[in-house]
Amino acid sequence: MLLQESGVLAVTHGAINRETGISRSTLYRHWPKLEDLRNAAFARAATGPKYQPRTNGPLKIDLIWIIGNLMTALNDTPWGKIAPQVIAMAATEEQTRILMNKWIEDRSGDVEAVFYAAKERGELGEGTPVQQLVEMAIAIPYFRKLVAGQPLDHEWLDTHIDMVCSLAMEQPTA
Repeated sequence: MLLQESGVLAVTHGAINRETGISRSTLYRHWPKLEDLRNAAFARAATGPKYQPRTNGPLKIDLIWIIGNLMTALNDTPWGKIAPQVIAMAATEEQTRILMNKWIEDRSGDVEAVFYAAKERGELGEGTPVQQLVEMAIAIPYFRKLVAGQPLDHEWLDTHIDMVCSLAMEQPTA
């Protein structure tokens, strides 16, 4: 895959023409702007299997499963390898930012479902700040891997989930 092997900047109409044999005129007809072509390539690389989040509990097991899937995606998929470049593009290109936000929104909804299911089972109190916990559960792996360049492994995952669960189960003070 051109995107994974050579990076976002290598994705051009000419490069895809050389790689696939699709004529430039066809490529320009579908993606007149280079930004659109690159976003389509990212969207394709970022499309993974869609699954229902595990929400049968307990919270810790469900979080290990869903954040473990995120960890695997960041470590072992084409998307994980190109994500830093796409994040950099999103800083300056609005369409890339919209695409990235949509992707994050979709994944956040799965993690949110895990927390709300735990709330329904009585594992979390009514005042538990679910949105903040969702952001924390997801943002820290991204930061650790993509910004700090630190590894994501099973030992780290267990520690991260223990911390999130500990915070989730604290009762908010009035």
